[in-house]
Amino acid sequence: MAIAIIGIAAAAILLTLPGAGDDARRSALRLAAHAGAARDAAILTGRPVLFTPGPGGWQAGDRPPVRLPAGQGLTVEPAGPILFDPTGLASPARLTVRQNDASASVTIDAAGAIHAR
Repeated sequence: MAIAIIGIAAAAILLTLPGAGDDARRSALRLAAHAGAARDAAILTGRPVLFTPGPGGWQAGDRPPVRLPAGQGLTVEPAGPILFDPTGLASPARLTVRQNDASASVTIDAAGAIHAR
């Protein structure tokens, strides 16, 4: 009986530990928040803001660059920076955070809508 309880407790602990997929998703959510802040800054200032993703992180406008945690990478399709214009419109892109076999993506459409998946 005690062994069964220990086994169930161990399984519960293993199921609650964050995995690579959780880390990739967390980074994708962070990326989406920064992209949203860049879009909002473009609207509020009335000036275009460049959001520049790269393999190791991203930079929004003149803010300091953000680095992904070790073991994660970022791909962008199509490659290159994303421009948010003063109305919030954007150059569409799909950004994918990868870590080992896990990945999470962020899409930015032409209307400036940002979705993390």
